[in-house]
Amino acid sequence: MTIKNSHFNVLIGLNSFIIFFLLFEESIKIPAYLQVIGRMHPLLLHFPIVLLVFSWLIFLFRSRLEKEVPRINSIIGSLFYISSCLIALTAIFGLLLSREGGFEGDSYFLHKYTGVALSFLTLGLIAFIRFNQNKKNKVIFTVGINLSIVLLLLVGHYGASLTHGDDFIMSPLRENKSKELNLEDAMVFEDAVLPILQAKCVGCHNINKPKGGLILSDSLSILKGGENGKVFIAGNALTSLMIERILLDIEDEHRMPPKGKSQLSIDEVSLLRSWVQSGGRFNVPLSAFREQDTLFQAVKTVYGFEGAETYTFDSADENLIAKLVNPYRIINPLDLGSPALDVNFYGKEFFNKESLSELTPIAEQVVSLNLSSMPVSKDDIQVLKKFKNLRVLNLNNTKLSNEELAQLNSIENLKSISIVGTEIKLDGLKKLAKMPNVRKMFVWNTPIQSKELDALKKEYPRLKINSGIITDDSQKLTLTPPKVNPTRSFFQNQIMVSISHPISGVQLRYTLDGSDPDSTKAQIYKSAFPLERDALLRVKAVKEGWLNSVEIKQHFYNASIKPQRVVLETKPNQQYKARKEVSFFDLESGGDNNADGRWLGFHGTDMSAILSFDNKVKMDTLSLSIKQEYNQHIYPPESIEVWGGIDSLNLRLLNKVKLVLDKPDQMKGRKIIACYIPKQEITYIRLKAKHYEKIPEGFPGNGSPPWLFVDEIIIK
Repeated sequence: MTIKNSHFNVLIGLNSFIIFFLLFEESIKIPAYLQVIGRMHPLLLHFPIVLLVFSWLIFLFRSRLEKEVPRINSIIGSLFYISSCLIALTAIFGLLLSREGGFEGDSYFLHKYTGVALSFLTLGLIAFIRFNQNKKNKVIFTVGINLSIVLLLLVGHYGASLTHGDDFIMSPLRENKSKELNLEDAMVFEDAVLPILQAKCVGCHNINKPKGGLILSDSLSILKGGENGKVFIAGNALTSLMIERILLDIEDEHRMPPKGKSQLSIDEVSLLRSWVQSGGRFNVPLSAFREQDTLFQAVKTVYGFEGAETYTFDSADENLIAKLVNPYRIINPLDLGSPALDVNFYGKEFFNKESLSELTPIAEQVVSLNLSSMPVSKDDIQVLKKFKNLRVLNLNNTKLSNEELAQLNSIENLKSISIVGTEIKLDGLKKLAKMPNVRKMFVWNTPIQSKELDALKKEYPRLKINSGIITDDSQKLTLTPPKVNPTRSFFQNQIMVSISHPISGVQLRYTLDGSDPDSTKAQIYKSAFPLERDALLRVKAVKEGWLNSVEIKQHFYNASIKPQRVVLETKPNQQYKARKEVSFFDLESGGDNNADGRWLGFHGTDMSAILSFDNKVKMDTLSLSIKQEYNQHIYPPESIEVWGGIDSLNLRLLNKVKLVLDKPDQMKGRKIIACYIPKQEITYIRLKAKHYEKIPEGFPGNGSPPWLFVDEIIIK
C-alpha cells in the first residue's frame, strides 16, 4: 500500500482531534450518543494491539520473507497504517469515556498520556514512510516501531491497573501463597477483611478508578464513603450499603461485584457481614474475640490458622450429647466435622453439683469450657482434672479461692485461662504460669497488683497476660446510648414506650416535647409509659463517674385513622414494592436499607393512591412519611394533591402542597409532609404525589429522574 495524501490526512485529522480534546477537555460535555461510542473503548482497543504486534513481527523477519513475498514492505506499511488509525480512534474513544468521570490517579494519567503518545508516535512513523521516498535512514523507523511496542506494553499495563487494580498480573502468584493467619498476631481488618476487598473490590474502587467516588483500599477511604454515603453502619450489617449491594441478585445493575467480575464466596460474605456487625473496627486483633464468636469462626473458615491443632480422639456419641444439652448447658462442635466440643453454661441459679460432673462421659472431647459467673465449687475443680484435653477455660467471676484455682495446673493441655474477678493471688498465678502449654491468661479485678503482673510478664515472656485497661481518676468512659422500644415511629391510638440501658445505676433523662433532656423539663425514666399523641422523644444516659451518652431522638406519630380499602393507581418499582397498599398503614417504619421490605419506591413516575372508608370520617390532616437521600437520588415529591369527597364521582381538590427542596447540607433522612385540609366528613380520598421529571440543577444527580420512597400515610 502506498500512503497517499488522503490517507495521511485522515490520520492527521484524528490526531488533531486528540490535541483539541486535550486542550479543551474541561469545557467539553459529551452527549449520550457519544457516551455510547466512548464505552466501546474496551472493545476497540484489542484490534490495534493485534495489528501493531503483527506489523512489528513481520518487520522483524522481513529479510527472510522478502524472497517469498516481494511486496513485504508494502504489506508492513498497510498494516502499520491501519493499526495507527485504530490507535488514534481508540485514544479518542478513551478520551470520551474519561469524561463520564470515575477515573483519576497516577494509573489513569499514565494510561491516558502513554496512549496519546503512542498515537502521535505511530503518526510520526507513517509520516516517515510517506515522505521518505528514498528509503534512507531505515534505522529511524526500526527504533520507532520498537519504541511503539514498548509504549503499547506500558499503555496496556496502566490500563490493566486502572481496570483490575494494581499488580493484577502478579496477584495469582500472591494468592498461591499460604493464606493461613497467625492467631496471635492477626488483625481483623488488615489481615482478614482488607485482603478480600483487595481481591474482589479494589479493582473498581481504587485511587485511580474510584467508581461512585468510593475507594476501598485503606481504612480512611472506607470511612469516608462515596457518592452514595457511608460504606457500612457499624453494628448493623443488613442495613449497610456494602452488604446490601453484595447480597443483590447477580443480574441487578447495582450488584457488587457486578456480573462478569470475580464474586465473593459465601464464606467471604459471611466474614464481611460479621465484621460490620461486630462494629467494623480497624484496629482490633483477632485474639480479642472468643473462639465461638461468629467473626472468629468466619475468619477461621476463610483463612485457617498457622499450626492449627488437629484432634485425634474419637467423637462423642451424638445421642449422649443430645441428652446432656439443655437451655442452661449448650454443647457444640468446635468446628464442623471436628470431634472437639465447646461447652457453655448459662444461668447460675440452675448450676448445681451435678452440672459439671454429668459431662464426664464426654470429658475426653471437651476442649473449651465456659463457667463464667457459675457457683463453681472445690469439688468441681476435682471434676475438671478429668478433662485431659481441655484447652480453653473461662472461670471469670467465680468464687473459687486462690488455692483451688492453683490446682488447675494439673490440667496439662490448658492453653488459655480466664480468671477475671476471682480471688487468685500471685503465688497461685505463678503456679499456673509454669504450666508448659499455657499461652494466654486473662487477669484483672483480682488481688494481684499491677506491678506484680508487670513483673510476671517479664518473668514469663512466652505468656500473653491480659491485665485489662488501667485508668486513672481523671479518665472517664462514655456511656453507650440508651435503647428505645419499640423502634417504629407509628402507632394507632396508644403505644407503650420503654427505655433501657445495659449498665446498672444509670439515670435515663428524657423529654417528649423536643426540649433538651438536660433541661429542667426533663423527666427521669422509671417505667414504661403510654403515648397517645405525637411526640419527639429525646433521651440520654447519665451516671456519676462517666461521660454522658450521646442523645437518642425518636419521633412518634399517632396514625389514628385507617381506611378500609387502599388501591395503588401507580405501581412501585419491582425492587422496592414492600407489601404494596398494605405498607401505607402497617405502622412499620422504613429503615436505612431501601430494600428492607417497608419502603415503596417509585422511579420516574408519580405516586397515586385511593383511600376509601365504609363510613364518613372527620379529618383535618393527611401526612406522607418519605425518605430523603440525595446521594442515592431519593427526593421528596415536587407537590402533593389531596382530593376528597363522599364518593369517587364528587371529588374536589382539598389542598395542594408545593415543596421546596432542603439544601443538601441541611437534608434530613426522613421527612413527614403534612397536608392540612378543611375539617370535614369524607369517605373517599385520592392522594397524588407528583414527582420532578428530572432532579433540579444544583442537586446530586441533576438531570436524572429521581426516586420517591414512601413508608406510611398518616391521617388525623
